[in-house]
Amino acid sequence: MSITFRIATAADDQPRPTAAINARQLAAFRTLLREQGERLGTALLDPDDFLSYRFEARVCPLALAAVARVFDFQTDVIAVLEEAQFRCRRVSIYRRDEPGSIAMAVAFTSDLGLELNLANGNAYALLEGLGLRPDSVGEIPIDTARARIANPAVRRQAAEHGVSHYLDRLDRLLATADTDDTSRLEWA
Repeated sequence: MSITFRIATAADDQPRPTAAINARQLAAFRTLLREQGERLGTALLDPDDFLSYRFEARVCPLALAAVARVFDFQTDVIAVLEEAQFRCRRVSIYRRDEPGSIAMAVAFTSDLGLELNLANGNAYALLEGLGLRPDSVGEIPIDTARARIANPAVRRQAAEHGVSHYLDRLDRLLATADTDDTSRLEWA
């Protein structure tokens, strides 16, 4: 089991925009991601996910029009892509319950994938190092998390728990929260 620390916003509490896509569009999308990733010199899709029906992909470095063309400029797909790019998030591709039905939605993962996914023991130690109760689910305001990380006593306590190396990664994650006033650090 693991616990993922991520930045959540008020928009995450609302229904996510989704769009139905077909297998032809999915294949063309994968090809676009591979080609553009090579052109940009960055992975837009994990190589292990290339033939999967459940994956997340980066769309922020891509032109909206180039991606929308792959999906025949469907307005619901454009809405998902715009929301993902506006919120600096990835898109999530997954199969729906209906046979042969594929969906695209805004992912909870940031475009750069800075989320911190830790084994339960390490996550609990990090929470204790931050002076928080080691619960598997929780949230705190961004300012509170930043203040705790900056506190020398908390840094010493994290070192005692053997998780001080996670504080820098957590700090990079918190830096992405500047785009939205409703941001909070969430773990689950």
